[in-house]
Amino acid sequence: MLHSKKIKIGIFDSGLGGLTVFKSLATLYRQNTSFLYLGDLAHLPYGDKSKKSIIKYSQKIVDFFIKKKVDLIIVACNSASSVALDSLQSNVPIVGTIDPSVQAVMQNNNSKSIGIIGTETTINSKAYNKAFKNYNIHSIACPLFVPIVEEGWENTEIAHQVATKYLSRFNSINLDTIILACTHYPMLIKTLKSVFHNLGYTNLTMIDSGSAIANYLSTELSFTQHIQTNNIVNLSDEFYVTDTSHQFNELANRFLGENIPNIKLIAL
Repeated sequence: MLHSKKIKIGIFDSGLGGLTVFKSLATLYRQNTSFLYLGDLAHLPYGDKSKKSIIKYSQKIVDFFIKKKVDLIIVACNSASSVALDSLQSNVPIVGTIDPSVQAVMQNNNSKSIGIIGTETTINSKAYNKAFKNYNIHSIACPLFVPIVEEGWENTEIAHQVATKYLSRFNSINLDTIILACTHYPMLIKTLKSVFHNLGYTNLTMIDSGSAIANYLSTELSFTQHIQTNNIVNLSDEFYVTDTSHQFNELANRFLGENIPNIKLIAL
């Protein structure tokens, strides 16, 4: 039973976005869990890469996590979850972003018309469309959102203008739910809510991968949730990047509200 002992969870993304998942999981499962986080900055962003490349990058990270003896791997990247998840070889369970997000929508009985915003890879894969039946699905690729977040511009006028340009494509479609189909997008949540409100969407349910995965672990893998009693970042956690970034540390610390003590650079 994964949840009956102190377990180690590996989480990876192409950059900062997966920290939204780490934050959700650490908040709920900190008491009996340690984390390995890997940001594959050398190949950021995944959203404009080929399926073959994304599978290759993801498998190398999975192999690294297995060597580090993790008990569970979270693919905290919708692009990788969309095109690579079924191809990954592992001797430990792997959880992606799509099934948990779909489950979160299913649990919301009011959802009928769903808007999906994500990277080109995620949207073009139609992974979410295939997962839903009896729903009206409307998908929009928003490729500039990831670089905006990685620049730390998520609450700027530029972000607002770009979001308005993208989200206006919904053209007053009667949406009740939005899936943030990229783990970077929760960092844009203030901008996204403002733009949706300006477009006339005042009562949207927003599904983000971090919360969805946290609930998925509780319902599907019987993880026991705990009330947060200490810091999100723990000394037992390990953080890795595959390339240097002058901003990764600063933006990661700002988002988490805590300092990550030692981010290691590795080559895979």
